[in-house]
Amino acid sequence: MKKGKVFTKGQAILVVMVLCLGAAVWLNMKFSSKEKYLGEAAYVSGDSSPEAVATSAKVGAADKNYFDTVRGERNANLKKQQELVEESLKSSSLSDEEKSAAVDRIAELVSRMEKENNIETLLKGKDFADAVVIIGDKDVNVIVKSDGLTTTQTLQIQDIITSQTSIPLANIKIVPVK
Repeated sequence: MKKGKVFTKGQAILVVMVLCLGAAVWLNMKFSSKEKYLGEAAYVSGDSSPEAVATSAKVGAADKNYFDTVRGERNANLKKQQELVEESLKSSSLSDEEKSAAVDRIAELVSRMEKENNIETLLKGKDFADAVVIIGDKDVNVIVKSDGLTTTQTLQIQDIITSQTSIPLANIKIVPVK
């Protein structure tokens, strides 16, 4: 070792890397908030005191059975669609291809109902008080009983939906309801 050298090149690189890691940890702690809820926003104005804007729907006292009502309407609508397809199957003027398409449609409706029930059951298993899932042809709408959803809860809901369906994240809408 030469006289007068305090640090070698490798030691200097190591010190710089440790400082960068420390800066990254500090920045992460400064800009991340554990209490931030999705659905809260601040007005952009000259005020220095931003206030959260509530974006969740509220269920009134008269709508105590809101989730049961929505579930019942959803199931009645799916049953009506299924009955229409079954009635068209009874028609003797249908070709084999049309009958096959009708049977496929019934299978799709049954599959959709099963997926909705599975997602609702899994959400209740993740400690959500109540939820209603409505699966469309290209999208999923989830109504969750919550005062506000954290990022973790939103990710849990999205993970459950993507594991049960092939709907992309961009087509998942989550609505918290108080």
